[in-house]
Amino acid sequence: MKVTFLRHGESEYNVKGILNNDPKNKNVSPLTEKGVKQAEKAAEKLKDKKFDIIFCSGFIRARQTAEIVNRFHKNKIIIDKRINEVHVGFEDKKNEEFVKALENSKDKFAFKLKGKESWNDLKKRVQKFLDWLKDQKYESVLIVSHQWVIGAANQLIKNLSDEEAQKELTDTAEFIELELI
Repeated sequence: MKVTFLRHGESEYNVKGILNNDPKNKNVSPLTEKGVKQAEKAAEKLKDKKFDIIFCSGFIRARQTAEIVNRFHKNKIIIDKRINEVHVGFEDKKNEEFVKALENSKDKFAFKLKGKESWNDLKKRVQKFLDWLKDQKYESVLIVSHQWVIGAANQLIKNLSDEEAQKELTDTAEFIELELI
């Protein structure tokens, strides 16, 4: 199965350097004007690809990106919480606060606040989604999600180390194409 992972376009919180990773707060941080243009460029690059279905995170920035790309495809878009943003627990806080906490932790891949998710937790969630997806009868799938979700999927599919996966993270409205076997 061919799987294309597309990161959402630039969001309002991306510009402000603020985190939105709480699924209960999913209607904040829509795409900026630049993010819409980025999504339109991605849509143009993907317009000749055939997708059987589109899966999307429940966050508005991902849904908006999926809808823009889907203008060329007219596919069903399925919201799937297994590909939601990693819930690190720094909602509405500056990204640099989270980065500092990671740097000060003993293991940045296991670091998490009580009741929240680490990189390792995210990989388990994404693995469950990928295992389920393998059992579906699709030939080509588009998944619109978030930087760490795509990084975790890339790591799991290509069998990368945590460090290698972190070096291959996607920027806004970038996509990677992988083969899910």
